[in-house]
Amino acid sequence: MEVVIAGAGAMGLLIGSYLAESGISVSFLTRREGQAIALRDHGVTRVQNDLESTFRVHAFSDLLLAPKNALWILAVKSKDLSDLVKQLEKSKSLGHLMFIQNGLRHYDLGRSTSIPSVSVASLTHGAGKIDDRTVSHNGVGMMSIAELKGSQRYSSQLSKANSPSFPILYQQDALQMLLKKALINCCINPLTTILELKNGDLLTNGPAHQLMEVIYDELATGYPEVLKTLPFSEVEVVCRKTADNRSSMLTDRYNGVPMEIDTIISAIVEGYEETMPTLKAFETLLKAIDEREDDA
Repeated sequence: MEVVIAGAGAMGLLIGSYLAESGISVSFLTRREGQAIALRDHGVTRVQNDLESTFRVHAFSDLLLAPKNALWILAVKSKDLSDLVKQLEKSKSLGHLMFIQNGLRHYDLGRSTSIPSVSVASLTHGAGKIDDRTVSHNGVGMMSIAELKGSQRYSSQLSKANSPSFPILYQQDALQMLLKKALINCCINPLTTILELKNGDLLTNGPAHQLMEVIYDELATGYPEVLKTLPFSEVEVVCRKTADNRSSMLTDRYNGVPMEIDTIISAIVEGYEETMPTLKAFETLLKAIDEREDDA
């Protein structure tokens, strides 16, 4: 089985390391040829509990070099998705497309693309990129997968990589799965980014933990059915399992790149501004931080 991971950031490298470890043939599509060379020459290295493991992978920066009939995992930022999907739609040899982005904006894109076989995945692992070919696994979570359209025969083959350190779960309702992850993100990402805290600090910092509860209660007014299966204690579990991890939004802020405010927060708060005043205020504050740092 051939898997191409478009995007070699923290989560792309983490997924690739576990797939390659299981014996799946993994290729990375990178922005820079220098990163592709590093991955080709030295492999992808995963650091976990002070242990390093390295796995051979392929890598390229030219889309024309992609293997045929592969399963593509899109691990790029949400803002880059539309252009990449348009390029992939022109390729008649694409086997399957899998989105792994945070938030909800990619749901409609996945349903509307002309590519016939599409799935989405939600990940709660903690990961940090150390260099172009090295990733730190900072907390064991779950990779949940649900089909949007087409056959499950492609995505089901990823189960080969299922392990205690990288559990994989297949779900039936893609939208509910994405909503659940988005609500967890809304509880964690805004606070960690504004206060510049690691995920675990939300459990030990009293005022921050109180604010996380406030956000959760606000989310319950708009998404009561989803939160029936997502108690606040489960949000705390995610913080605990990824205690040493920086949220993706905080990482973006530190890296000086636009934060994914629209797909993570705005998509959730739309239509519920009056019943989610705290989350709405955080959305506005994050946009101000983004704009200020863009001007810096």
